[in-house]
Amino acid sequence: MTSKMVPISIRISQADVEFISQLKVTGAATPSDKVRAIIAEAKRRSEGMEDYRSAFQMMQELFQPVREHIRAAELDMSQHSELVTRLIEWLPDMSAYLLSTFARSEQDIGEQDLLDLEKGVTDRIFRLIESVMQMGVTRKCPCYDPTAVSQHIRPVLELANAISQQSN
Repeated sequence: MTSKMVPISIRISQADVEFISQLKVTGAATPSDKVRAIIAEAKRRSEGMEDYRSAFQMMQELFQPVREHIRAAELDMSQHSELVTRLIEWLPDMSAYLLSTFARSEQDIGEQDLLDLEKGVTDRIFRLIESVMQMGVTRKCPCYDPTAVSQHIRPVLELANAISQQSN
């Protein structure tokens, strides 16, 4: 079923006109094409927040330019940071989880929902902590600064030790 196209007229600032003319949108050349693409993207984002998989894909796309920019810079400078890579891989998951958990604002949130949210957030945070702590096994980790993790790990270990002693 084809939907009928309805013409609309809008007024936008000169700065927005310039922005749209400079905007690169695959398959969209005219300002009308670009506005339709912007509407389609906004619709996809609105609908995509309701489930984790769609939200995760959207977050992956959102972080992709940053990831590519950092990797290009690392390549140019013959550098790599496993810490930065792990964070950039973690952020879309955490963001998608938070965005998709209560995507519908009219949804009633109960006590069990909050407990489930907290559990999901806790699981993700501690996976990141564990991943970063694995880099602290040696004094030199695969980061721009080889001591980036080791110089921060001692206070974390002291805190973990204090917590461990309290729970015994």
